[in-house]
Amino acid sequence: MEQVTFTRKQLYDLVWTEPLSRLAKKYKISDNGLRKICKRMNIPIPAMGHWQKIQYHKKVIITKLPLNFEGTDKITLSEKGEGHINVDSPLSQLRRLIHTLEDTRDLPLKVPDRLSSRPDKLIRSTIDYYDAVRKYYRSHNGTYPDRNNVLNIQVQEESRPRAIRLLDTIIKVLRFRKHDVIADHFTTYAKIGEEHVKFRLREKQRVSDIKTSYGGRQYETTGEFVFVIDIGSYTRKEVKDGHEPIETKISTIIAMLELEGERMRVERIESEIRRKQWEEQQRIERELRDRQEKEAKAFKKLFLQAVRLHQTNIIRNYIQTVEANAMKKGNITEEFTQWLAWAEQKVSWYDPLVNGPDHLLNDQHKTYLFKEFLKEWQ
Repeated sequence: MEQVTFTRKQLYDLVWTEPLSRLAKKYKISDNGLRKICKRMNIPIPAMGHWQKIQYHKKVIITKLPLNFEGTDKITLSEKGEGHINVDSPLSQLRRLIHTLEDTRDLPLKVPDRLSSRPDKLIRSTIDYYDAVRKYYRSHNGTYPDRNNVLNIQVQEESRPRAIRLLDTIIKVLRFRKHDVIADHFTTYAKIGEEHVKFRLREKQRVSDIKTSYGGRQYETTGEFVFVIDIGSYTRKEVKDGHEPIETKISTIIAMLELEGERMRVERIESEIRRKQWEEQQRIERELRDRQEKEAKAFKKLFLQAVRLHQTNIIRNYIQTVEANAMKKGNITEEFTQWLAWAEQKVSWYDPLVNGPDHLLNDQHKTYLFKEFLKEWQ
């Protein structure tokens, strides 16, 4: 077991992050013992039912850490090896951010009973769109309204005013937090930094007792809202109406959007690092292949020149032998003399150390003239 030392502030954050009973399992101490330590260090602890309220997304009261404390500011606990506490778990991050949001002064987390006289511009354009759609179907004249700058609201018409008020509040809180909201043809994003977090608001449906004319299932709305954060094709996070209406969970929605934006940012950076590493590896491998190819080409040239020099020496030896034999027999004719000059000129042309001129043959002939013969050398 390892000894872990916490400051008073760290212990306060700890007991408001996880229940005492769970912390007791991770440290060599009982929950009653941990409660006594908190009392001795003047650290407030969550009231009865606090964690159940959080589980059902109910609003809780966080007691701030008193500043008037003159005792020991540190405490050492024994940490169990396998029970290492992760104070930065996703749930812990979410809870801390919710507390931060709820403690932020002037943050407009309350959803009004009536739409503000100054709704967000996207709310205004969404209302205008649905008004235009209603007029279009009544008159059947003109063109269908443009869907640009329209929020993704998947609710029945009678539920739309409530959805509008809810989204107006969420958007204003996001803008208060220096974020942006983008609506593009029924696709809505919270722009958290450089990341685009896709979200939508839908209304739950249930199977109706009434059958369709062909005996199939018919669905009816429930009036229950679900705020959906689309993470991927098959992954999403949701905040929904429950024991408490979704209007009381604005801080949870904002916290989830911000944390998802942070997750996407980290993932993008890691992906960029992996991409650069892959590109660097590809560059190294490409350079190695180019060097190998260049080296092999140079060595092949060296090899062929060595072969040519070897062949040149063979030809020269042959010419010298033929000449000596002709002199011995006295067959030095004018025709032989011309042949001898021709042969020596060709050897000089073929010799890689001389590379003499030739008015008919070029360098390509040096390679391809004996192609079939050189196969056994290559």
